[in-house]
Amino acid sequence: MKKQFLILFFISLSVFIVGCEGSSGESKDQKTSTQTEEGNSGEENKIILVGTPFSNEERSGVNMNEEISDSKNIVKVEDVIGTAENIDKPEAEVEGTPDVFFKIAKSGETYQDSQEERRFVWYQEDGSAVFSDGSGEYHTINSSQAKELKEALN
Repeated sequence: MKKQFLILFFISLSVFIVGCEGSSGESKDQKTSTQTEEGNSGEENKIILVGTPFSNEERSGVNMNEEISDSKNIVKVEDVIGTAENIDKPEAEVEGTPDVFFKIAKSGETYQDSQEERRFVWYQEDGSAVFSDGSGEYHTINSSQAKELKEALN
């Protein structure tokens, strides 16, 4: 039952996120055009969108509440993701709603072109963290990496 709930949660969350990305009033193509006109030199500008996952009897999703554009924090998060250890699904460590959700996206891209990294994160009592991209793959990071991740996302 819990496994079915988690699967349903991740599917609903993905649908919710996709719906939110396409509802901003200004099309992604307009944003790209505007940034080019403002002198964007063509370099990749990345942002991190951070949210708090929720789940109740009626629905589940993510309340997106922060946008990080500081390149130092983006590099820290990418480094942590890159050094994470791939693990089998840890049943006990990922029970319940994740502690945080984040995605790294290239700003100014059209929705169809977007190559983004997204992660659901469960912080552990020992200071480490477990995260998943929602596809069923899980990774773990040690306590110092989890501390870096928290600092970069706050």
